[in-house]
Amino acid sequence: MSGNRLLYSECLKIYEVEESFIESLRDLGLIQVIGQDEDLFIEYDDLTDLERFIRWHYEMDINVEGIDALRHMLQRVQSLQAELEQLRHELQFYKTI
Repeated sequence: MSGNRLLYSECLKIYEVEESFIESLRDLGLIQVIGQDEDLFIEYDDLTDLERFIRWHYEMDINVEGIDALRHMLQRVQSLQAELEQLRHELQFYKTI
């Protein structure tokens, strides 16, 4: 985490989203809302994911549970792609022997 934060209330205004949506994302652990000195903040590092989740929810009508499942599947695909790339490099190495 970078330590740079956006005030929670500003985030709601900027992205024009319902507070309940952000709270649902937070409850599922998809984003972090940090309390400090009676204020709430969202880390800048989480904003890219938040923007993606907002698009999925408002443009594609995917509910929060669906967002969680989709995020999990995408992470798994990325992990499998990285593993495949590693195996390709190993195979290429053994072909040169």
